[in-house]
Amino acid sequence: MTTSNLAEALSRPELAPSRAIVDLHAYAHNLQVVRKYIGPGPAIMAVIKANAYGHGLVPMAHKALATGAKMLGVATIEEGIALRNAGIAAPVVVLFQPAADALEAVAEFGLTLVVADVSTAEQLGRIAQRMNRIVKVHCQIDSGMGRQGFDLGTAVTDIQFLTRISHIDIEGICTHFPTADRLDDEFTQNQFKAFRTLLRQLEREGIPYEMAHCCNSPGVVNYPQFALDMVRAGLMTYGAWPNPERPADCPLKPVMRWETRVTQVREFEPGASISYGRTFTATEHMKAAILAVGYADGYQHRLSNRAHVLIHGTRCPVRGSVCMDQTVVDITHAPPVKTGDIAVLLGADGNEQITAEELAAHANTIPYEILTGIGERAPRIYTGA
Repeated sequence: MTTSNLAEALSRPELAPSRAIVDLHAYAHNLQVVRKYIGPGPAIMAVIKANAYGHGLVPMAHKALATGAKMLGVATIEEGIALRNAGIAAPVVVLFQPAADALEAVAEFGLTLVVADVSTAEQLGRIAQRMNRIVKVHCQIDSGMGRQGFDLGTAVTDIQFLTRISHIDIEGICTHFPTADRLDDEFTQNQFKAFRTLLRQLEREGIPYEMAHCCNSPGVVNYPQFALDMVRAGLMTYGAWPNPERPADCPLKPVMRWETRVTQVREFEPGASISYGRTFTATEHMKAAILAVGYADGYQHRLSNRAHVLIHGTRCPVRGSVCMDQTVVDITHAPPVKTGDIAVLLGADGNEQITAEELAAHANTIPYEILTGIGERAPRIYTGA
């Protein structure tokens, strides 16, 4: 098969072993939930990094802007370029400082960069001056995340220095919360106090900036009073609750439904073992469905013998080890199942629902990894455009 024929095959959802159906109406609804939390004043940056948490970069960008987001947040220069090549002219903020050899593309494609040290800002300024462009930056302050950022103790001096760099415009000052998913968290509260103190110091020194922001999705839900001028909403906009436990009355709507098909129906007698390692042995007569999905698609091996799928609205447990391309589930107590029936891996079917939080709990991980891990073999199909 030639490269062009392969590309054509991959563009045909009916040929794929599984598919992800993305509800753009639900995404817009969740952005409106963010607005209800923070009120009418602060702007919303829609965080669409990592291919919009696996949902598709460009379609989610268009929907975010149509729903009122003022900025788009990405992780890499490549994501920013992809948005520009798709005709998106809105502000695109690259949230993580790239390698030096990628800085020229920031100026070339009119991206906004979060900077974390003076040296990078100086290099970017020289590039922007040579290209005769003004590059907007947001200064990342490490107030307790322990990741990239200006040190809190030297930030005022560092940012003062940035104001003297030609062709650099300090648009924003920002920080990030590592434990905002905890209610009444003293660490988060102290972070915010330290950040506000820094902002007042910048104002006293006459250092100009247009906006300050610190709230991620957990911050939006638990600390909306910390919204300042803008929030960076990511996980919650895709329908996953940013706190450890999803409430029964959760206002968010899951955006993605991931489904596959039954490729074979089989019966096993007591004593039969299932899949690699023989980690499951039938103790009674068992009906099983073989599903066309595995860890190569993002259905994690850690879900072996733990997770469920939904077939005809019934929970069917995974039996044995998840394979690279196939998974076995127990349909003994499900309504009659036949080859070609749909199995829901993530999403709702009848009165049952499997959430990213549930799969994360079974896989001993976080919902972010579940969503971003759904592979390219599952084509994205959009509804509510």
